[in-house]
Amino acid sequence: MFKKILSLFKSQPELANQITASASSLPSTAPIPTRMVRSKRKTKSDGDWTRQPEEPSTAQQLHGLPGEYKVLNDLLVANSKSRSGYSSIDHVVIGPRGIFVIETRNLTTGEIRGGRREANWTVSSSRIKMYNPLMQHRGHVEAIQAHLGDYKRVRLVSMVTFTNRCRISVDPAVRYVNSDELIIYDHELVETILRKTERLETEVPETLYKEQDIQAIYNLLSAVNSTDPQIRADHMEKAKGIK
Repeated sequence: MFKKILSLFKSQPELANQITASASSLPSTAPIPTRMVRSKRKTKSDGDWTRQPEEPSTAQQLHGLPGEYKVLNDLLVANSKSRSGYSSIDHVVIGPRGIFVIETRNLTTGEIRGGRREANWTVSSSRIKMYNPLMQHRGHVEAIQAHLGDYKRVRLVSMVTFTNRCRISVDPAVRYVNSDELIIYDHELVETILRKTERLETEVPETLYKEQDIQAIYNLLSAVNSTDPQIRADHMEKAKGIK
């Protein structure tokens, strides 16, 4: 059989050229980025190393938003209502229809249960109750609003993300984009921002922030972001004491 195929290629070289050209035009598929991590369990094939998919950080995910969105990461802004005097905000996204104030939680196991108005939530993997993250995050949202100057009426959306290694079993009202307070998985973040923007466009079509408005809000928040290492260190110490 092999000899017959070989003789066919020898007798019809133009056919071989066509097949080679077609193969080279096929789209290539890039593998998922991987990183080497130390495994607790050794395997015969890989020794004590296993390969795991590279998980993009929240900042990297937000970098994938369309160009009209502006992103700020790791903000520390003054907040007179906070016992430490400051509020630390993980991420802020400024879009054409509103501002998304985002807090990331790194809980990796357990089922999270709680209601929108319940002060304490439960995590199945821990006996310790979790203070309702939406209630806690409201202070961060208010801190951002306090620094918006002429843009105080802009729509603010509170978002708290959890890793997909835990299970979210909370009030369904905070899992849908019609809410301005959302609990989502971290991998849903960009999609949820885009879907929420579409919904706001339908609800209030007259409210559209142009490029200069988005840049102005970005400048306002950048200006009040404290980058002083000592202030940040003091805030971290006070925040630990509060916890």
